[in-house]
Amino acid sequence: MKATQAALEAVFADVRGGLMETVGVDCVLSIEDKSSVVLDLPAETDTEQIARAIDLENVEAWRDDNGRVHVGISPWLSTKDVDQTVLCAVKVIHVLLGIHAADNAAPPTFGQKILSTVADIMNIQKKVEKQ
Repeated sequence: MKATQAALEAVFADVRGGLMETVGVDCVLSIEDKSSVVLDLPAETDTEQIARAIDLENVEAWRDDNGRVHVGISPWLSTKDVDQTVLCAVKVIHVLLGIHAADNAAPPTFGQKILSTVADIMNIQKKVEKQ
């Protein structure tokens, strides 16, 4: 039991670190019905849209009764699975919310600039469609 708990905490730490480093979103570990990380998203976030988009990326995600987004994790995830979980959540958060880690002191890479530009364009399109 201790080994399983330690493995789950290690997976959580990796997911949390990846989210904080890339999009500046924190999360907490939840072991209510299933083990998951609960994303700490901005208050105005459409959590249903975020949960669906992450789930469509083949990473289990859902919205609970309180409107919080859960991303499923397991102590048996491989390093590759953990990376995929972080990548999918980061991609969805960055593209749909346009946020990134504010404390990133390193200059953006070319790929990061392109991703940021695509996110900006998508945000402009969403604003135009709403009008």
